[in-house]
Amino acid sequence: MEMYKKTVKKSNMIVDNESCFLCEEKGALKCQDCEIAFCSKEHGVYHKHGSICLPYKVGYLKDKGRVLFATRDIKAFDLVLVDPGTVVGPNYRSDTVCIECLKLLDFGVQFTCPKCRYPMCSNKCINGPRHQEECRLLAVNSDRIKTTKEEDPIRCEARYSHIAVLRLLLLQQENGDPWRRTNQLMDHLDMRHIHPQEWTWYKEHIVDYIQNDLKLKDTFSEEEINRAVGLLNVNAVCLQFSKHRGAPRREIGKGVYPIFAIMSHECICNTRYSVDPDSYNMYVRARKNIKCGEELTVQYLSALWGNHKRRRKIKEEWYFDCTCQRCSDKTECSTNISAVKCFDCVTGNLLPENSLDYFSNWTCSRCPCEVTGDKIQTLVNSIEIEFENILATEQYWKYRDILDKYSGSVLHPSHWIMTTARRNLMQYLCYHTQHSKENLHPPISLNEHFKLCEDFWNVLRRIDPGWSEISLFAQRELHFAKLSLLQYNYAAGCVSNEEFGVKSRNSIETLEKLKKYGEYLEFNQNRDIPE
Repeated sequence: MEMYKKTVKKSNMIVDNESCFLCEEKGALKCQDCEIAFCSKEHGVYHKHGSICLPYKVGYLKDKGRVLFATRDIKAFDLVLVDPGTVVGPNYRSDTVCIECLKLLDFGVQFTCPKCRYPMCSNKCINGPRHQEECRLLAVNSDRIKTTKEEDPIRCEARYSHIAVLRLLLLQQENGDPWRRTNQLMDHLDMRHIHPQEWTWYKEHIVDYIQNDLKLKDTFSEEEINRAVGLLNVNAVCLQFSKHRGAPRREIGKGVYPIFAIMSHECICNTRYSVDPDSYNMYVRARKNIKCGEELTVQYLSALWGNHKRRRKIKEEWYFDCTCQRCSDKTECSTNISAVKCFDCVTGNLLPENSLDYFSNWTCSRCPCEVTGDKIQTLVNSIEIEFENILATEQYWKYRDILDKYSGSVLHPSHWIMTTARRNLMQYLCYHTQHSKENLHPPISLNEHFKLCEDFWNVLRRIDPGWSEISLFAQRELHFAKLSLLQYNYAAGCVSNEEFGVKSRNSIETLEKLKKYGEYLEFNQNRDIPE
C-alpha cells in the first residue's frame, strides 16, 4: 500500500494526509492497518467495513472544491465506501408508503400508527426508529394524511411532502456528527429565483404546514426549513428498486448520504452505487480499475440521455455546466447518440457545432445544411412525447414500432431515444410473460432479438464503460440471444458440429462468468473477484 507524506499534491488535487480522512480536522488517531488518520472513533467507523480498510479520502480540487480520491489502487468491483446515510424519507409527492420502511402500500393500508394515523406496513414499523421521534409532532395534526384524491387531489399529492424535511430538522436539533456532516453540504438557496413556482409550492405545502399545522413555528424558522429543503433537493439520492436485476425500477423515496455527496459527477465515471432496500445503507463500488490518487466520480443522471438533454438537466438540478470528456465531444464517444438525420440530404447526420453551447446551431456531416438548436429540440421533444406515452400506457410492445418509425430515417439509429427504446424492449421481452407478448405482430425473430441486443450493447459499452447492473443485463441478454440463434442455426443444419461446440461453449462460459460478476454487485460481498 502506498503511504502518503503530510501534504500531497496529486496533479491539481491538494491532500493533507495528517488530517482526518473524512472531515479534514486534525487526525488524532490512525488506522493500525493502513495508517489513514481520523479525528475520532466516530469517524473511524466509516473507514472500515469489517476487516477492510475502505480506500477513500477527502481532498480538494481548485475547480470543484471537496472531492473524494483513492488512497490505493482499486480493482473493478472492489468496495470503495459504505455510507449509512443520515435521513431517508418519502418523496414530496408520493404514492402511499409506510413512512418507516418506505414500502409501497399498493394494496391498501393495513396498519396505521395509533398516534399520528400515518400508514404503516406492520406493527414492527409503527415502533421503528425513523418514526419514533417525529410521531408526537405529526400527531398534532393528522388531517392531511387522511385526504383522498377524490376530496382534494392537490392536497393528497402533498401528504408526505413534509416528512423528509421534518426528519432533517430533527437531525439538526440533535446537532450530532450526522448533522454536522450533512450541514457541510450545499443547498443552492441562492438559486431559488430560477424555480419560483417550486418554491411557492414548498412554502405552501412544507414551510406553512410545519410551522402552522404542526405548530412548530417557534421551533423551526422559515430559513431553517428552506435550508432543509435545499439540502434535500441538491443532495438527496433517489431510492428506487426493482424485483429483478436489470428490470425497470420504481421510485419510493429519497435519502441523504453525506459521504457519497462529496463525490463529483462525471458522465463517464469510475464508481457506481447501490442502496440496500432493507437497511438503506449505500454501497459504492469501483466500475473499473482505479489508480491510487485518482478522483472517485459518479454519474448523477442516466448515461443513456444525450448531451443536450443531460447537460441541461445537470444545469437545472445542480447548477453547474458539465464539461467532461463526453460532454465536450459532439459525437459522444463516436456513438452519435444525439444525432438527427439531415433535413436536406437525408444521408448525413446533424450534430451541434459546439457541444458545450446550449444554443449552438446544428450542421450536417455531409452537406451545407445548418439548423437552429431549437428546431432540433422541437423534433426530439415531439418524438419523446410519443416515446413516454408508451410507458404511461404500458403498451411496451410499441417500442418496436417507434424503432421502425424513426431509427435511421429521422433519428440516428444510436440516438438516445432509440437506444432507450431498445433497452426497454429488451426488458419487456425478458421480464413479461409469453401471454403479454402476444401483442407483438409479427413475433420478434431470433435474428431481430440478437440485433436488438447487439445494437444496444454497442452503444452502452462506449458511453457507459465499466461494470454496472445495466451492463450485466445487456451482456447477459446479448449472449442468451446469441446462444438461441446459434442453436436454431445448428438445428437447421447451417452450423457445423465443430463451430456449434466452440461458439456454444464460449457463450455458456460467458453467461456463467456474468452470473458470478452479478454476485459482486450485491451490497456487502467482499470476496476475490474472478478473473
